[in-house]
Amino acid sequence: MEIDLNKDKNELKYYYSENGATMGPFSLSQLLDKIEADTLVYREGIDWTNAKDVEELRSFFKAQQTTTSNNIINTNLSTASEESSHPKKMFSAPFSFDGRIRRTEYGISFIIYLFSYALIAVSIAASESSSILFLAFIPLLWFLWAQGAKRCHDRGNSGWYQIIPFYVFWMLFAEGDSTKNGYGNSPK
Repeated sequence: MEIDLNKDKNELKYYYSENGATMGPFSLSQLLDKIEADTLVYREGIDWTNAKDVEELRSFFKAQQTTTSNNIINTNLSTASEESSHPKKMFSAPFSFDGRIRRTEYGISFIIYLFSYALIAVSIAASESSSILFLAFIPLLWFLWAQGAKRCHDRGNSGWYQIIPFYVFWMLFAEGDSTKNGYGNSPK
């Protein structure tokens, strides 16, 4: 089906997902400027699906793919867009040291750590057999270090930066890199 960008004003309205938020409504011509092949889109009559799988968008992405495959620079750009595919949800990999997370996720992680630490500390103080409870600190610390490493990555730094005294405040309040860096695509 050929994409008709000159439809009347009664055309379907499209929505797409960006960082877990629904964006729209947009006309078909407006939508094409905002999405990539793996962007989740929705319109009346279809459920949320990849843009490349929507009938009226399929030919647009096939034409785009043919054009980019003839140009090395554009091929590299299409590879980068494939890596970004779907926006990740918060806490999708809380124990992984790979990738990047935003300030909000790190802040929530830090609060979870503080409450969990206090709960375990109170339990140890109230318990006679506290040596087993000390084992609960291992996954708790792993969680905090993993989330901290990903937040350091969002700033373009190694995860080892989190051992710098008071760097936690920088991770909580400083904005991350807005573009792709050596640790992955922007989580925004």
